[in-house]
Amino acid sequence: MRKQIISNYELHYFTKFIVHVIIMGKFGGTMKSIFNEDRYLSGDKESLELFLERRDIYLRKVNNSKDRYNRAINYYDSFLDTISDELLKLDLDNSLEYSIALNYLIENGYLSDNHSFESKVSDFEVLGKLGMSVIWGSGCCRNISEMHKEVFERLDLKIIPFYCYEGNDLFKRGKKRQANHVINLVEYRDNLYGIDLYNHSMLYHFKNPFVLKSIASYYSGTLRYKPYYEIIMDGRSIDDIKRRVNEFSNYSKNDFISYLEYEDDIKYEVKKKMEDSCGELSNYYDKTKMLKKRIIAEVRS
Repeated sequence: MRKQIISNYELHYFTKFIVHVIIMGKFGGTMKSIFNEDRYLSGDKESLELFLERRDIYLRKVNNSKDRYNRAINYYDSFLDTISDELLKLDLDNSLEYSIALNYLIENGYLSDNHSFESKVSDFEVLGKLGMSVIWGSGCCRNISEMHKEVFERLDLKIIPFYCYEGNDLFKRGKKRQANHVINLVEYRDNLYGIDLYNHSMLYHFKNPFVLKSIASYYSGTLRYKPYYEIIMDGRSIDDIKRRVNEFSNYSKNDFISYLEYEDDIKYEVKKKMEDSCGELSNYYDKTKMLKKRIIAEVRS
């Protein structure tokens, strides 16, 4: 008998949320608008911790200054172009190397106005452009993963957001836990890996279609797929999710690279390349400083 890829429980779980999305689409107005709060706040209230740690920061003058916000978006898009151009100068070979290099730029403050970066909930965020928070020097998983995605889109590299629950204690009081983290999936040697730029480019492989496991044997943590975020935020259908889970199932059958190969070869070589390019990276920081200040001025004015 063939192994069932999606359990009855998961199908029920998906259906519950797609019904909600249909209802919101009929009665809740324009969920697609980046200025509409419902796009971020719809769904089970207990599943909103990923986007509601600081709810008030989503509402800062966005609806009252649409023109100003659009100008900030244009500046930000230009800034993303400069990031992808800078990465292309580094002679990187694959998506893991590009991800690690981007992580280096973020953590060392080259993409921030004040040349520093702190991993925490950002003091300021913009609806629909969460990656922009990196510019003012702080951000959590949602900000870093969004910038990662936007840069990879410019590099024409495959990238898939992976909304998940981080931890092994999956149940609380008999109820399944909700999403509390997001990373991205990228390709390497015909395989798909989860890479967590918020946690220093920690790498994960598919244990099964719903679970990512760290390639490091010393770390037992897992990331459990929570696809309802894709349904609510990205408008994906149940069929889309089924196809994605089947894709993940195929990748879970593949061998994966060793922790030593990743740390001692790939990460080490990229870090060395970045350190050897520190002069050029400092010039890049200086050249983009005015653009970053324009973005901050437009959003905060």
